[in-house]
Amino acid sequence: MSTRFFRSGVLKIKSTSSKTPSAMVVTSAVEPIVLPDSDSDDNVPLRELVGRDGGTTAKSREEPTRAFSQTLPNDSNELLPPFLALMINPGPGPSRVPLDTHDKPRRVLIADWDSSLITVSMRGFVESLDMPSLVVRHNLRRPTAPAQESVDDACIVHAGDTSVVVLAHAREETQISYLTFQTHRGTSHHVVDRPWNKTKKGGTSVVSTMMQPLMFASGGHDHAVHIWNFSEDLMGVSSTLLAIKHTSVIQSLLPIRDTSHKLISAGADCNVHLWDLSSERVVHTFKTSNSPYHAHKTESPFCTLLEVGHRDLQFELRDHRMVPEHPAERFGFYTTELHGRFIKGDTWSHFFASGSRNGCVRLWDLRNVRKQPAFVSCFSNDQVVQALKTESDLLAFSKRGDVMKLTQSRMNT
Repeated sequence: MSTRFFRSGVLKIKSTSSKTPSAMVVTSAVEPIVLPDSDSDDNVPLRELVGRDGGTTAKSREEPTRAFSQTLPNDSNELLPPFLALMINPGPGPSRVPLDTHDKPRRVLIADWDSSLITVSMRGFVESLDMPSLVVRHNLRRPTAPAQESVDDACIVHAGDTSVVVLAHAREETQISYLTFQTHRGTSHHVVDRPWNKTKKGGTSVVSTMMQPLMFASGGHDHAVHIWNFSEDLMGVSSTLLAIKHTSVIQSLLPIRDTSHKLISAGADCNVHLWDLSSERVVHTFKTSNSPYHAHKTESPFCTLLEVGHRDLQFELRDHRMVPEHPAERFGFYTTELHGRFIKGDTWSHFFASGSRNGCVRLWDLRNVRKQPAFVSCFSNDQVVQALKTESDLLAFSKRGDVMKLTQSRMNT
């Protein structure tokens, strides 16, 4: 056992062993790093937080920790989940998102109603890609002055057969805009007047679709969080400023529903707040080990996966109820550079796919992150800026705009 010192305290690392994968499996050359966020030897394994049925277990002070019967056994000799394999889908080669010079993809969204993808670039171009061919179908927005555009994020709100793409602009003027479009009609562009603290930096840094109809949330470079409501005709939108205190830029927003509807806000100040929509107050706050870039849902509504700014422990799984004992399990892999907030992974079921700066995608089984993640190199000399799970495929998007389809399979070890 070795000891490492972090800002939050002393952490002990137990060495783990992993079986050598078969030759058919493409994996990382090094073992993943797993570090429970606790200074106790009695750590709660991740598999006891995220069960196969989507439930979680929290350790009480009176009773020892017990896992669901469907979670993985503690005995290493017992059966573990099948080993994951990740392969590039055989085909004609990668597709490409059209990009102008000096432009780059910023966010890829799923349009549920017509099986297409919506790509948003940093310079404000919005394209519709056909699925599963990944061929450009429509140009939805072509800005008149691309060099003056700087889009930080985007989200999509669905209203019947109409989709609304919300753009977060990192500038003082026109901090939020949105496009409305339908399958057989053109697009309409609208500008939103976002109230902001003029003593701080202007601009919207993140937007996120809420679970409630016709609603989205926004976070800003001025540290403010708003919830927005569209009118029924989608011609107008109103905002409510939330009493959430951050001291730096908001980097991620995630709506969840555990015992009630909540909004998770994660800031560069390392603070993560849970805002309860019904009581209109912050009901829980915790700090991450470093700046959190993205927050993701898991099978359990009580657990959130965070991508944070580390070179070796980039991911934290947080159980909101387990405070102060064993609130997180941290894992990741060695890398020489931080991911940054414009590289984003994706979660579904009990899986998590992460991109990287060296063109690789890793696929983790969240029930047992101590096992080697599936690993495949998608792009040479380019970054995987977003991993996205669709109904049928896992997609990897590069900084240059290339798109690669990946296939996930299982192999027993």
